Amino acid sequence: MVWPDRPYLSYLSYLSYPSYPSYPDMIGAVKPVLLPAIIAALGVLAAACASRLPDEDLRILSAPSGAKLSTDDLWKDFQKDPKAARKQYFGVAVDVSGKIMSIDVAAGKPATILFSPADEHGVRARLLEERSAAIVKDAPVFTRITLRCFCEGLDERQDLILKSCIRP
Repeated sequence: MVWPDRPYLSYLSYLSYPSYPSYPDMIGAVKPVLLPAIIAALGVLAAACASRLPDEDLRILSAPSGAKLSTDDLWKDFQKDPKAARKQYFGVAVDVSGKIMSIDVAAGKPATILFSPADEHGVRARLLEERSAAIVKDAPVFTRITLRCFCEGLDERQDLILKSCIRP
């Protein structure tokens, strides 16, 4: 192959050229080898910067438990050292057990089980939509329940948020 604007360069001499020639259509181009590496690095950075979990995450259905503890112990961990607790539990499927203080079933929002009185700060478990009706029906207020949830951490109201909760 001969380049139209430089007939003295053949395709083979282009491949052995020490760097890309500065043709007008290649100015500012990124070497094709670097492009996948750059995209992968940006993907890793974006995932590391995530501060919120999705409300509905079906991975919980097959996720193994990363920790088993009471809602009181999880709450105490976040009150003692929020940064260390977030680092340990964020995005991890945890099995939590606690006494239901109230259940909030608002239209358009996922059903939420509160493990503290409604007017106090505490643990709030947002149920997985497809399982919420069965869980709410079988879990009356002031009884103990065990749920498997993804832990998000403290929200702006200083409540500990658990998401995509199901019965293990």
